[in-house]
Amino acid sequence: MNDKWKSFREAAKKIEEDFAKNLENPIQADKNQNFREHWDVQGTLNGKLLKFDVKDLKKFKRKDPEPQDEMACVEYVGVAGYPGWVQGKADYIAFKRKKYSWLVVNRQALWDMLKQKLEERDYSKSNKPWYEIEAYATYDRSFFGKKDKFCWVPYEDIEKLEHIKI
Repeated sequence: MNDKWKSFREAAKKIEEDFAKNLENPIQADKNQNFREHWDVQGTLNGKLLKFDVKDLKKFKRKDPEPQDEMACVEYVGVAGYPGWVQGKADYIAFKRKKYSWLVVNRQALWDMLKQKLEERDYSKSNKPWYEIEAYATYDRSFFGKKDKFCWVPYEDIEKLEHIKI
């Protein structure tokens, strides 16, 4: 494993462990569950045993000095061309936030809302200059040989779904 990937995985593990502190009897996903089923931790929240995919804050651009807290980066097709994490087996997605610790939202409700927004714009890419981020526009990394597709979703739209703030 190269140093960059190792560093990324260590940071992800730390965020997953941070979220897991909010659960009773948390169990970390194994490698297959993490990469194929798209969930990171299973545990009890508010009396229910659930699976969570945990997401850290993201930068709009790699060279940005700090992660932003306006939009979530949501992957609907993974780097190998398989369904992305929003179509995975997690019950809930836990987004790290700045204005409060965690925004926890039902994964299927998020996907249903996102799919409708993507269909409304026919899964189109942004017409804006490369340095401007457009909500719900399709982005990819095909230039780098990746098959992923993702979009930026405003947290204010995610907060309109049934959610839990921790």
